[in-house]
Amino acid sequence: MPEAAGDLKTRLLRVISAAETGQVEALLDRLWASGRFRIRRAPHTGLLMASARDPFDTSFHLGEVLVSEAQVVCDGQVGCGVICGEEPQRALLLAAVEAAAQAGGASMREWICDLVERLEKTKGQREARMSRLAAATRVRFTSMKKETVDFGSLGDPPEKRP
Repeated sequence: MPEAAGDLKTRLLRVISAAETGQVEALLDRLWASGRFRIRRAPHTGLLMASARDPFDTSFHLGEVLVSEAQVVCDGQVGCGVICGEEPQRALLLAAVEAAAQAGGASMREWICDLVERLEKTKGQREARMSRLAAATRVRFTSMKKETVDFGSLGDPPEKRP
């Protein structure tokens, strides 16, 4: 069953941080080379108000967050990419993936799924490596437990003198 455009973009959002800048640029070059894409709105930065709820279910504003936005058209379908930080290439990639997923085409969708799976694998490997590094610094508190010394092994106790 083909994956919905929103699901594919959500999966990409989870792993796009794992992609190197050069990798993102290479992916965009490959998409532009197909001739099916055009930039509708060039990447630009903006501010979004980040809102949250406290434990008492009261909403409050955390503050403004810098985001990069872009819009791309693929076969008449518009895709929009918004990502935290000044990341114009990643915003373009998100927009292109959304546009391509909405435009359909089995080969394009398969290529994007393959891309997302590779990025998920890269992110998984990176997280596993960081987990191993953190485990290497683990302190074993079992050595800090109170120890009892068997003085009997030191020989006979000295006699008490009056």
